[in-house]
Amino acid sequence: WVAQGDPLDAALAVFASRVSVAPGTDAAAAVFPFDPQRRRMSVAAEGVLHVKGAPDAVTPRCGSEPDVSAAVDLMAEAGLRVIAVARRQIADAALTGSADEVEKDLELLGLFGIEDPPRPEAGKFLAACRRAGIKVAMITGDHPATARAIAVQVGLLGPEGRVVEGRDLPPDEALLGALVDRDGIVLSRVTPEDKLRIARALRARGHVVAMTGDGVNDGPALQAASIGIAMGRSGTDVAREAADLVLLDDNFATIVNAIELGRTTFTNIRRFLTYHLTDNIAELTPFVVWALSGGRFPLALGVLQVLALDIGTDILPALALGMEASGPQALERPPEARHLLDSPLMVRAFGLLGPVEAIVAMTAFVVSMLASGWRVGLPFPAGAALLAASGSAFASVVIGQMANAFVCRSTTRWPGAVGWTTNRLLLYAVGAELVLLLTFLYIHPLARLLGQAPPTVAGGACALMAFPAVILADALQKQFRSRMKNQNG
Repeated sequence: WVAQGDPLDAALAVFASRVSVAPGTDAAAAVFPFDPQRRRMSVAAEGVLHVKGAPDAVTPRCGSEPDVSAAVDLMAEAGLRVIAVARRQIADAALTGSADEVEKDLELLGLFGIEDPPRPEAGKFLAACRRAGIKVAMITGDHPATARAIAVQVGLLGPEGRVVEGRDLPPDEALLGALVDRDGIVLSRVTPEDKLRIARALRARGHVVAMTGDGVNDGPALQAASIGIAMGRSGTDVAREAADLVLLDDNFATIVNAIELGRTTFTNIRRFLTYHLTDNIAELTPFVVWALSGGRFPLALGVLQVLALDIGTDILPALALGMEASGPQALERPPEARHLLDSPLMVRAFGLLGPVEAIVAMTAFVVSMLASGWRVGLPFPAGAALLAASGSAFASVVIGQMANAFVCRSTTRWPGAVGWTTNRLLLYAVGAELVLLLTFLYIHPLARLLGQAPPTVAGGACALMAFPAVILADALQKQFRSRMKNQNG
C-alpha cells in the first residue's frame, strides 16, 4: 500500500500499524484542523478527543503540565521533529465550542520523534550555491534545536551560527530585511505570515527571491517571491497553483540544477544576440556607404545576398551557439548582466566586431575592383569585375561570420582557451556554412541570381583576412577588459 495525505499523518499511521494498534472505525465527530498559530490539531471520535502538535503548544493544555523539556531538547538536538500527542474524554455536546475551549485538561500520552533526514547530496548542492553567489536560508516551523541540527548536517549554518525564532523577528520591514539578508541563517518557529514578510523584505533590498513551500498557508509567500517553488509530491494543490514552478521530485538539488541551466540559457541567448548583431553591421554597411555617396559608390552587397547571409549562412552557427553546453564554471560564475541587451554587449557588437567585419568586407570589395583595373576617380565598371568584387565582399562577410561564431562563445577568453572543438555542433555548423559559401559562389546559376561571381585572387585573399582580423580584434578587446578589471580591483 501507499500512504496518501500529510506525510506526518502517514508516518504516525505506519508506526501504529507496526505496533499493532488498530485504527478507529467510527467517523470523526469533530475535527479542529492544524493552524499555524495554535501549532496543533485535534480529532474527536468515539468519545475521545485526540490532539497532536508541537510540544510547547500541547503540554500547557494538559491537566498537570508535565516537564518534557529535557526529552524534547534531546530529540530536537538529534534532528528529529518532535510531536506531542494527548487526549481527553469528551462528550459530543462539548464539541460545539472553539478549538481553544475544547483542547484543554488533556492527558499527555507521549512524544514522537520523527526523522526526516536531508538528502545525501544536499550538502554538495548547498556548497554549489555558495560558489554561485546564492544565499540560502532555512525557514521552518520546527523547533530551533531541530532546525539547527539539520542545518549543521547539511553544512547550511553560517559562520555566525545564527538561529532566530519567528517571535524574535523585528516588525519593521527594513530591519527584518537586514536581519535575514545573509547566507546560512536559520529561521525556526516561523509562521506563513512571517514567510510572506521575509519574501517582501528581501525583494525590497533588490534581491531575486526564490521561496519554496508546500502548504495551503504558503500560497501568499509563494506569490510574493520573485519565483515561488511548490513541492510537486508533498505539496498541496493551493501551493502548486500559487507557485511559478512546481518541483516534481521535491529535491533541492533540482533547484540548483535549474539555476545552472537558467544561467547557461541566459548566456547562450546573449551569445546568439552578439553574433547576429555583429553580422548585421557588416550587412548594413554597404547600403550606408551607397546612400552616403549618393549612389556613386556601387552596392558591395545586394538585397538577395543579404537574404542569403541571413537565411542561409547565418542560421546554423547561431543555433549552435544557442545550444552551447554548461561549462564547468557555469554555476560558479554569476551572470555578467541582468539584461539580455546591455552596453557591454552593444559596444562589443556595434563598436568592435561588427565594424571589423564591415571594414574587411569593404576592403575586399575595393581591392577586387583595383585588381580589375579600376582606379580612384574613375567610374566604377559594371559586368564581371563588379560581380567578382561583390563576391569578394560576400565571402568576407561569411568568413567573418565563422570567426565571429567562435569568439562569441566567451566574453572573457579567446577561442583557443575555450577550445576550438569543444562545441561539436558549432564545428558542423561552420562546415555547413563553408559548403554554402562555395555553393553560392561557384554554382553559376545561383551566383548569377544573387548578383555575384567567384572572387578574384586579390579579393579572395582579402576575404580570408576576415577570420584572423575578427579573432585578433576580439582578443585585444578581451585583454584590455581584463587589465581594466584587474586595475579596478
